[in-house]
Amino acid sequence: MKTSFVRAAVAACLLSSAGIAVGLLPFAAVAADKPAATPPAPPAVSKDVGKILDAARKLMIAGDYTTAKSTVLQARDVPNRTVIDDFEINNFLGNIAIKLNDHPTAEVAFSAMAESAEIPETERSATFRIAALLATEQKHFDKGIKYGKAFVALGGPADDTVLASMSEAYYYTNDYASAETTGKQAIAATPAGKPPNENALSVVFGSEIKLKKQDEAVKTLEQMVDYYGKPDDWGQLVRAAFGITGIKQLDDLNLFRLELATKANMEGSDYDTIAQLAIQLGYPVEAQAALEAGLSSGKISNSGKTAATLANARTRAAKDRATLSSFEATAAKSPNGELDIKLAQTYYGYGRYADVVTAARRGLSKGGAKADPNEANMLIGMAFAMQGNTADAQAALSNVKGSAATARVAHLWSLYAGRKYATAAAPAH
Repeated sequence: MKTSFVRAAVAACLLSSAGIAVGLLPFAAVAADKPAATPPAPPAVSKDVGKILDAARKLMIAGDYTTAKSTVLQARDVPNRTVIDDFEINNFLGNIAIKLNDHPTAEVAFSAMAESAEIPETERSATFRIAALLATEQKHFDKGIKYGKAFVALGGPADDTVLASMSEAYYYTNDYASAETTGKQAIAATPAGKPPNENALSVVFGSEIKLKKQDEAVKTLEQMVDYYGKPDDWGQLVRAAFGITGIKQLDDLNLFRLELATKANMEGSDYDTIAQLAIQLGYPVEAQAALEAGLSSGKISNSGKTAATLANARTRAAKDRATLSSFEATAAKSPNGELDIKLAQTYYGYGRYADVVTAARRGLSKGGAKADPNEANMLIGMAFAMQGNTADAQAALSNVKGSAATARVAHLWSLYAGRKYATAAAPAH
């Protein structure tokens, strides 16, 4: 009996608001590249306030922020303070609070500075920048947008961190169009040599879902897995492909293989499905490996239907291992490439990726009516990807043609092969 492995229902609800996870980055993370510095000697403050702040600055230099804070608070008792006095008092308190990891207090101080009637020209950029980041972190989104706009209006270089923060604030105030636009601006402002702001990508993706821009959302999700490779993101991207019209069993298997390679968050039933599919296609070692991976993950237990499938897979796998050398000899002598490609599929289940390439290339060179060049090139590409060989993987995958489903699978594997985060080949079975 041929089992259907198309998960159209999953794909249909993939890009829905329920699947969005846009999280606020902590201020320490988003501002790590431009930390608040110890304030310079206070400009144009009154004499009494100046003495207190000078003493506090010396304590900050010495690393005694707790005493520095109590010292600065004394300045609030000085009578007849000026607007600049209050600005600099808050400047000190805000910087000290950041050093003490007290972001709520820091936000109050920097918000007061941003609202000041007299912000020194040299302080405007840093004031609005930090006030915007802190306000969004503390979920005061209206302020985050207001101060972010004030920072942008100064006309300095585009700051991807501030723009990403503003995009979050727009998202959480349900202004998805502005969230998408500002998030894309943050991505465009990425400094050379750095990956795009991760939160900006998440906001753009979430906004595109809310705006029902499905195709754009998939492209953004591809950027997310390309640069950051989060298993949950890979899971969403791969599962969407299962719903493509006309998908075949071998396409399904190659998608499951990609889920395993990317460590996507799989359901317990997926492991049993992979095993059944691999057994049907004649790859019992791969079936056994999939079930044992499921057991190790804790997603399935060795009981009931799973236990029966695992026992069957192990029996078949033992026979496969015993006859492998004979199959290798037969395939090598065969005048056409069909058996070589079948052997390459078998090697993939064993985790013997170098042998996959050798066998599949031999099959390609022999040709034959039943030797599918798309299957061979897919195997070569996947095997090179598992070995971390990006160039050869993508070269092979670019030669995969066929149906829309097969082309999509090849595209996703090519994306995995060229990913920009650290990679490592999977262990052999």
